[in-house]
Amino acid sequence: MIDLKELMKADIKFKKIWESSCKNHRILYFQINNGDEGIKAHFHPFGEDHALILEGELTYDISFEEQIIAVKNNLVFGWSNYVHGYCNNTERPLHILVFATPENNSSVYNQREQNVKNHSKIRHIKKLPAKEKIFSNRVIFSSTPPREFSNCLVINLEKQTIDSNPNIVESSDNLYVTFNSLPSYSKIL
Repeated sequence: MIDLKELMKADIKFKKIWESSCKNHRILYFQINNGDEGIKAHFHPFGEDHALILEGELTYDISFEEQIIAVKNNLVFGWSNYVHGYCNNTERPLHILVFATPENNSSVYNQREQNVKNHSKIRHIKKLPAKEKIFSNRVIFSSTPPREFSNCLVINLEKQTIDSNPNIVESSDNLYVTFNSLPSYSKIL
């Protein structure tokens, strides 16, 4: 188990905190302060990234046309081939988890290379309703536990912990994260 509150206190800017055994799925921690560059606009031709806000306020840019403001426990649910970037426009530090599938991304945005206009699939979920799940091609976020925990990570939003070997009963404070098509999971780093 990893204690995200301790990680945030350590003033670490970036840390890979979990990786699947196939190395195609990762959870990355970022701290972005006002004045930091943030995460530049980019897209994922073969993957996705989704962000869970732990503390602070995220300004999420979409295709240079729209911005979403997300706060603590909000989830910004992105998809492949949508130009997006992360920044902090407030004085408070921003702490986020990014669910990257895969992490390697050679597609820093070049407007002349790809015309990305339709971003209707980008979702901003303020709180995942009880008994609901949302999913993309690679990730499932659920407010209820899966039948099998062997391929699931549990994020306790209140305690701000992540557990890869949970023996946890259902709780309204838990977000259950499952990556699709994984042969097996590795430990939290």
